[in-house]
Amino acid sequence: MPTAEPEHRVALDAHGSDGRPGVEVAAAILAAEAALGVDLVGDRSRLEPALREALDARARAAKLDGPAREALEAAVAERVAIVHASQEIAMDESPARAVRAKPEASLCVAIARARGGGPCVGAVSAGNSGALLAAGTMGLGRYAGVDRPAILTAIPQVTHGAKDEGSRGDSRASSTAAGPSTLLLDAGANVRCRPLNLVQFAVLGAVHASARAGREAGARPRVAVLANGTEAGKGTELTRTTHDLLSAHSSPSFEFVGYVEPAQLFGPACDVAVTDGWTGNITLKVAEAAMAAWPQLLREALRGNPLPAPARSALAAVRGRVDPNAHGGAPLVGVDGTLIICHGASEPRALVHAVNLAGRYARAKIGEASREALAAHRELFAAASSQRLGRSQRQ
Repeated sequence: MPTAEPEHRVALDAHGSDGRPGVEVAAAILAAEAALGVDLVGDRSRLEPALREALDARARAAKLDGPAREALEAAVAERVAIVHASQEIAMDESPARAVRAKPEASLCVAIARARGGGPCVGAVSAGNSGALLAAGTMGLGRYAGVDRPAILTAIPQVTHGAKDEGSRGDSRASSTAAGPSTLLLDAGANVRCRPLNLVQFAVLGAVHASARAGREAGARPRVAVLANGTEAGKGTELTRTTHDLLSAHSSPSFEFVGYVEPAQLFGPACDVAVTDGWTGNITLKVAEAAMAAWPQLLREALRGNPLPAPARSALAAVRGRVDPNAHGGAPLVGVDGTLIICHGASEPRALVHAVNLAGRYARAKIGEASREALAAHRELFAAASSQRLGRSQRQ
């Protein structure tokens, strides 16, 4: 029986993750089963036998034989294409130097396939994050007027229970398959930022929030500046200047709601929070550590006192909400194309979520929406460009 042709194809760097290429090959098979098209980019001599072995393992695990096994093989043959790349970039290599010296690296070839007019709508990699930033910026270029790209990550929201002061009806949160979330950027691309960077992050983050949520016309995402308090005088010169700029220039794309504290990222106070990459990365890592720790703490507290089945089911659902592998990856925003950055320890299902996210962005025409939003905020960017920070916050 013929299989359905995938709507979009996404390039997957096969030599990125800690478990490369086995993790990526397994992800490609899962993606094919989900009717997603994948260009698996890497060393063909390694990928072809790995794909055969992974198919056998998948068939055994799912107890497939006869027609079911043939259907799986047909889906993989139709939806997974191996694209040869003769080089790879190691985790310990100098990112920019490696990208320039290795144009045939799997990461570079994957990104080239996602360039405008290429056969893929996006690229996914769990490789060297520095190399991903360099290759994404050099390979895809930036949208006109964008000073620096940023890493955008999703933090799961707790939307039931106590109300947050920043909550405003149902216009909250971009949602993913795992539930509503707050988008945080920059999560690590730029250690130091200027006000111009943060206001551009606000515009781009709002576009992504709208694309993820599938908002109705007229519903604007709520954007905030991450700070150590919600009072007007809180924060640094960078956050205060950004706050003043966003307050003084109304946006057709989003509603500015002021400051949020880190704890509010887990509630419906805002849809998008902007900050510099150093602060964002620390915030993300602390959040990830806390989310990873709580199941173990709960197990220790309940040792010797088993939970009833309904409680176990509820806890499993919560664990799924905070599992990084349920959220896929983090897009690099501001580049003229879709690049999804995944954790090196990603499991196959995380890469499948990232491939699916790239396809969703294509359907939402994220590039076109980003260019339109950037053009609509030229006055804001001009005002931000004229702002100069004190010596302690200069780059």
